[in-house]
Amino acid sequence: MDVVLQIIKLLARLPLAWRRRALRALWRVALPFRKSVGFGLEPVVARYLKLGTREARHLAREHDYQDVLLIMEWHASIRRNQRQLAHDVRNTRVSDPALVERIAASGDVVILAAIHMGVFPIGITYVVWKYFAGRRLLVLRARDDLEENNVAMDRLREVASEFRILNTRNEADFVDAMRFARKGAVVVSLLDLPETYGSPADTTLFGEPAAIALGLDAMARMLKAVVLPMTVHSLPTRDDIVFGQPFEVSQTSAEERRTIARAVGRQIERFVSIAPEQWHMWTRSHEFYPDRVRMRTPPAVGAAQEVDAHVGA
Repeated sequence: MDVVLQIIKLLARLPLAWRRRALRALWRVALPFRKSVGFGLEPVVARYLKLGTREARHLAREHDYQDVLLIMEWHASIRRNQRQLAHDVRNTRVSDPALVERIAASGDVVILAAIHMGVFPIGITYVVWKYFAGRRLLVLRARDDLEENNVAMDRLREVASEFRILNTRNEADFVDAMRFARKGAVVVSLLDLPETYGSPADTTLFGEPAAIALGLDAMARMLKAVVLPMTVHSLPTRDDIVFGQPFEVSQTSAEERRTIARAVGRQIERFVSIAPEQWHMWTRSHEFYPDRVRMRTPPAVGAAQEVDAHVGA
């Protein structure tokens, strides 16, 4: 594994298209020599996406490649300088630039709510650099990450006027962070977290009862912020950034919360449908579902911790 990681780190120094093509070629060459590929995801994606055996096996195998790609791009974000990273994203496409330009021009607080899909760290950085450069930036984290993950996230300091990371489990820092964010900040959060991350709300995902962490609804109301869902579809030579329907939160009623949770569930499904193999939460999908649903679908085989170590969930 150390040798593989060293190769990945070397590839990370190359321009985007070169490194992704090289990684794909090496991954294909290595496939016959690996004992298991795809993290045992076949029964998971077969059930929730209603796929046949062959399609499920293909998706699980492709997910394996996307996982390695994400590792490489984390290292690229650390090892390449600002000029090189700007060159890497020159072909990035945005689904609705007028939408994000309008939100940015308002000067209001924005919660940029991405899902764990594609090379999402690069996508988030691109949106902040392209549309919100010079704004205050607050990054929400649900835990203490690996050092390399933190270094990668720190690259956002280069495009922000002021930068702060808030571990959401640290209640003592929360009030100060909200004061910081009220002054026109961009808050970077994640939309597709299971209920174990706190503030659970009931919804459905892929046709089954589920629960998601929905702390951002209270934060959006507190900050009077616009929540802008987004995802990243990663291709061999570029990334496509897709925005969802923005929303605001003006009430605190249980019915309003249920409405938001259902809308977030549908948004996650729409994003995942773009490229299901690129959703990095498949290995943890069982965490979204109650026991009666989990019993009908075995979890992915022994890989969730390995993936969780570097996706920065």
